Amino acid sequence: MRLDNTLNPRLRAPACAPAANDFSWPHAAAIAALGGAILFTGAPSKAHAQDDDKRIDTLGLHLTAGLDLLYDDNVYRVDDRVEDPTGDLIVTPSIEATYAHPIGRHDIQIRAKAGYDQFVSETQRSKLRLDAEAKATIRFGATCGITPRASYRQQRADYGDINAATENLQRFSTLGADLSCERPGFFPVAGYQHDTTRNADDFDYADQDSDSFKVGLGYNKPSFGTLTTYYERTVSDRRTLGIKNRINAYGLRFQRSVTPITQIDADLQWLDVSSDSAAVGSYNGMGWDVRLSTSIIPRVKLTASTARDIMNDSLIASGFAIRSSYRIEGEFAISELTSAGLYADWQRRKFRQDAALRPFSIEADRNRQFGATLKRKLTDRFDLSLDAQHYRRRTDTDVSNYSGTQVTLSALLRF
Repeated sequence: MRLDNTLNPRLRAPACAPAANDFSWPHAAAIAALGGAILFTGAPSKAHAQDDDKRIDTLGLHLTAGLDLLYDDNVYRVDDRVEDPTGDLIVTPSIEATYAHPIGRHDIQIRAKAGYDQFVSETQRSKLRLDAEAKATIRFGATCGITPRASYRQQRADYGDINAATENLQRFSTLGADLSCERPGFFPVAGYQHDTTRNADDFDYADQDSDSFKVGLGYNKPSFGTLTTYYERTVSDRRTLGIKNRINAYGLRFQRSVTPITQIDADLQWLDVSSDSAAVGSYNGMGWDVRLSTSIIPRVKLTASTARDIMNDSLIASGFAIRSSYRIEGEFAISELTSAGLYADWQRRKFRQDAALRPFSIEADRNRQFGATLKRKLTDRFDLSLDAQHYRRRTDTDVSNYSGTQVTLSALLRF
């Protein structure tokens, strides 16, 4: 299960986690036991050789320069039925560097991207945008690997979740590791992740530290696919509010290429969520993340996905939010160099809150996005893309409703 925060129609934020006094020695012992068992797993497989072949395309240093021209006709996310919205052009130059290097059977990968959102009219909104991550793959045995990783991201928050024309620079960081020995037959999986969310002083109520522990057992058969059963515990500590949320997820994940042109990835969970606050309460119910894609129609790729998860680091809720989302999209290859697509997103959030911790005026909202894309590969190094979308939000109390349109022209140059 992955926790994240939808900040605006185009950006999503990462997960968050628990505090030191919530460290569970039984969970840690289980993970350590699995790690020890992995050291003795053997039997070579074709999957490992295929993974080595895939590394060849990403090795070395790669630089990419980008330029986004985004026009948004409602940058302050006001209710356009009540007041006139403000439109603006946002110019975002960016540079991205990726580096991958093999060390024997192992490898390291580093990615860093920096951009600056320059608002042409509302210049006070202009902000530096950073996104960086590093990970390593340490292979041992025949099919086993441990993947330590770290990431950092900062961006301006969207007014839609702030519900006020006040600036908030958000910073997210992640530190974790995954352990797996995927191969035909049974294999163990385990993982740990620590996440932090930091906001400007006026929004420090949404600051959060989280810890997630995961342990599971998978089964792989080429003619069947991969089935993984797992347990994951996440504890999220919002220290400014003095509240902790705890999530116990019991999951079953199935991955398979049904045919060479059809793939399914289904992750079903039973969620047991509790909070320190009696007013926030608990949640016991299903969670899921299901994705189906097919190219059964020549030159057309169709994808449908749906998810229900728990949001902890929300700028709206003092507790947590139950989020359900649905997406359908289609991409048509007009030629080898040009493609066009359509997509639609629906999302509903129910907020669990405690008025004693922080006053609130919204208990639920609904967000919709409808858009179209056009992509053109001009040369091997230069791409152009166009994205136009209409977004709309409605709340249960009609407070902080908004709608608007975004059009983005993007250019990408690879060196």
